[in-house]
Amino acid sequence: MSQRASSVGMECRPEVPARRTFLKSGLAIAGSLVLPLTIGERAFGARAGESANAGFYPINDWIRIDPTGRTVIGLSQVEVGQGVYTGLPQVLADEMDADWKQVSVEFVTGRDAYRIEAANEPPQQFVGASMSVTMFYTRLRVAGAQAREAFLHAGARRLGVRATQCITQQGRVVHVQTGRALSYGELVADAAKLPLNPHPRLKTSSGQHLIGQSLHKLDVPAKVDGTAVFGIDVQVPDMLTGAIRMAPTLGGAPVAVRNQDAVRAMPGVVDVVVVKDAVIVIAQSYWQAKTACDAADIEWNPGTAPHLESATILAQRKGALQSAHAVTATRIGTPEAALAADHAIEADYHTPYIVHATMEPVCATVHVRDGEIEVWGPVQGQDKVRWALGGIFKLPYDKIIVHTTFVGGSFGRKYVPDFVIHAALASRAVKRPVKVIRSREDDIRHGFYRPCASARFRAALGPDGMPVALHARVVGHSLYRSIKLENFEKAGGWDETMLDGLYDLGYAVPNLLVDAVDTPQPVPISFMRSVGSTSSVFFLESFINELAHAASIDPVHYRRTLLRNDPLALRVLDQTAAHAQWFKPARPGLHRGMAYSLYTGRGGAFTTYVVTIVELRMVAGRAKLERIVCGIDCGRAINPLLIREMVEGGIGFALTNTFKSEITFADGAVVQSNFTSYPLLSLREMPRVEVVIIDSDRDPQGCGEVALPPVAPAVAEALFHATGQRHRSMPFAQPLA
Repeated sequence: MSQRASSVGMECRPEVPARRTFLKSGLAIAGSLVLPLTIGERAFGARAGESANAGFYPINDWIRIDPTGRTVIGLSQVEVGQGVYTGLPQVLADEMDADWKQVSVEFVTGRDAYRIEAANEPPQQFVGASMSVTMFYTRLRVAGAQAREAFLHAGARRLGVRATQCITQQGRVVHVQTGRALSYGELVADAAKLPLNPHPRLKTSSGQHLIGQSLHKLDVPAKVDGTAVFGIDVQVPDMLTGAIRMAPTLGGAPVAVRNQDAVRAMPGVVDVVVVKDAVIVIAQSYWQAKTACDAADIEWNPGTAPHLESATILAQRKGALQSAHAVTATRIGTPEAALAADHAIEADYHTPYIVHATMEPVCATVHVRDGEIEVWGPVQGQDKVRWALGGIFKLPYDKIIVHTTFVGGSFGRKYVPDFVIHAALASRAVKRPVKVIRSREDDIRHGFYRPCASARFRAALGPDGMPVALHARVVGHSLYRSIKLENFEKAGGWDETMLDGLYDLGYAVPNLLVDAVDTPQPVPISFMRSVGSTSSVFFLESFINELAHAASIDPVHYRRTLLRNDPLALRVLDQTAAHAQWFKPARPGLHRGMAYSLYTGRGGAFTTYVVTIVELRMVAGRAKLERIVCGIDCGRAINPLLIREMVEGGIGFALTNTFKSEITFADGAVVQSNFTSYPLLSLREMPRVEVVIIDSDRDPQGCGEVALPPVAPAVAEALFHATGQRHRSMPFAQPLA
């Protein structure tokens, strides 16, 4: 494995007490500006026996270096394909003036420095809501600057000159006048003893050499040669493997395993464990466990919703669209009067429940010991795991040791630690470490789904064709009411995730009403990549396209008028349209559509501007996606290559949702079970994607989720021009070529 690829093998080594420190209260992290950086025994890398064996010296919570100059940068954010394994170390290494060729990356956990308070979540270590770069940009720059200053002073002392006569570059301290130089490796023993400056001077943009470069991903070599450790790859001594089987219905529970003795007697089987919501068969190998689990004759309690049906859920939403009672989120002017005084344009839209369907199903390895639990796995929220297991097993949080692996896709799913709990319960039963792997079928049928939603939009247009009044109503299964009731009630009974981009509408509409109706269902729901925006922006942008068509105004010009007070939005619109040659006639048979999104990070953490233009043609009644141009202003580009890859991946994910993704229910159960019934976009169906990164002097903004929302409405508009039909329900009833 390349030295610069991950040394994830450390995942099987125990943490030292310093890395297990967890403060139950009084956490010092608030946003990205509080920097609890430390040195000495609490610094990164001070694992039991490691300093002596490996010769690494810790500088602070993020950096350790050995005398040869090898530099290990800690990564607190899990790598789920978004590129933080390269992008975040790139920020720190630039500020530190590290030699990039000497840099490797290691997952770290359990310290205050690795925790953030963002996305309406309590202080914790987690990845989600496109927050990593926004929250850690300044924090990692300070960490790198601290190290740079420490090496600068250590080098000046060794050279017998003033620090002001020296510079740092590529892992060396250089005396400018004579050219004498010492490497960071030669100086690390001295630098590690120096006190850290809590307020080091940060570089200006002209002094940055790595930020802005399209550096290749450091984790690619290990993922190509197979040495990268994902959750499903974990091996620890004396480990057993468990296969899990869950109820056929939502909310169902096992009553008994009728042939339990026979299952126990099957080859390799060690135990059969019945837990609250599943049966786990533990064996020497996965296939032994899976074979025995499939053979189990289980009596199930069907749960509280045995007659749940998709048709009933949709009917309830359609009824709520006409309800006389709704919770108002935003009111500007007198929208009712304006809508009543003129003929209103009206349209209804619908989106279904969908599931994450990650390539790596949920899995975890856990060892429950007396007074301590150790976890290895693809967890998106390390502290969420600590809280959950600490509560179940009545252990202090610092007794829950969490080792982070690479994550084979998450999209929000692996923030919920249900799969870790299953592995912990299995380990407790056999008193050995157990890796529990959920089958694809149970992963899809017992996920935590993105909520469904419906909307009714009504607008009155003025003489210039622009909306003088707009009423947007969204109804559906409220995420915050289900999992964040305090936030839901604090807002007055409406859910910001359901009304993303609507309650804080960026368009200039003089009379506006945005309201919502919650239609709860007995379906487990949670966050998913872009969550409510994939519904709300589809509703809004499809309707704006319909208004532009009714007014006979080009949709780009229409939005330019609505966004006339937002120069950043206009810049993205203009540059994306120019790149796509929007105002030139399309080639014969080519149909185009566009959409816009101002993506505001949860809690107002960031703002990212996105414009999407789709080109397609019809081939024998099928839609052939030719090209998608996506313009994005996500602040300063740390690594343009990573931004392009995130946008391309986000568009692929969004196209799957647009044309294919739907979870349906019959007789209380999820109908879909595998990729045969829950298909993904194929390589053949993926269009060419061109990403226009807008130059910006703003700090880096969120990028991981922002490309998704405008895809579906842009495709819908292109399909309208191609077929004359409006697609107002996802997934679209339109086959792809």
